[in-house]
Amino acid sequence: MPKSVTLIIQARMGSSRLPGKMLLPLFQEKSMLYWITTRLKSATSADHIVVATSKLDEDKAIVDACNTLHIPCVTGSDWDVLSRFYDAALQFPSDIVVRVCGDSPLINGEIIDFAIEQFHNLNTDYFSNGNEPPLFAEDGFCAEVFHFKDLKEAVEKAEWMSEREHVTPYIKKNPHLQHHWAQFRNDYRYKLSIDTREDFDNVQWLFERMKDPNHSGMDEIMELMKHHPQQHWGHVVWNAGYQKSLKEDIKIHRNG
Repeated sequence: MPKSVTLIIQARMGSSRLPGKMLLPLFQEKSMLYWITTRLKSATSADHIVVATSKLDEDKAIVDACNTLHIPCVTGSDWDVLSRFYDAALQFPSDIVVRVCGDSPLINGEIIDFAIEQFHNLNTDYFSNGNEPPLFAEDGFCAEVFHFKDLKEAVEKAEWMSEREHVTPYIKKNPHLQHHWAQFRNDYRYKLSIDTREDFDNVQWLFERMKDPNHSGMDEIMELMKHHPQQHWGHVVWNAGYQKSLKEDIKIHRNG
């Protein structure tokens, strides 16, 4: 029997470098949130798509936008991102969970289907086409795939702040699990997640030139970039948020 899949998009309004970026008009007066949810709907292997955000007042705008887009949205802890993500997975129970960041509106269903196919073919516990720089990094197109049961274990056992401020560190460090990485394209070396206004402008430039904004994939996007070398495609700071968490890491006291 095929295993069910829930795809969870992490989205927040808070951003020190580009506040409110999730709802900024990116293309055709539609937001980043609109475009990432629209482009991910082409994934044939995902049974559910849900947005996970926080319970902070500022993120009520995310909830309202999801209601307008008819996309399920689950709210949770503002700092314990692992538990927030788990709460979203609980609302749409599946055997397999896929994690995507909301700052990557260029990711599409083709990448999700690739990641899930690799996860099954490798018979692994964790697969990603990125998130393990510098050898495996497809910034702006990264998806992570893992079992719900391993997410549940992470929520129950993760004790370090760095393991709770982010979703997958506990899973990636678990020596009892198998982990695999492989890029969708080995020649991808760009910065296409949106952290700054420059990033936003670059992705907007690409949307304005894509043949089919709803579906155009990495191959077409890379051709656009290669034929316009005058564009500055940004500088990647690998896993900046996680590196900051590690520097400030403390062991937390948890009940139960």
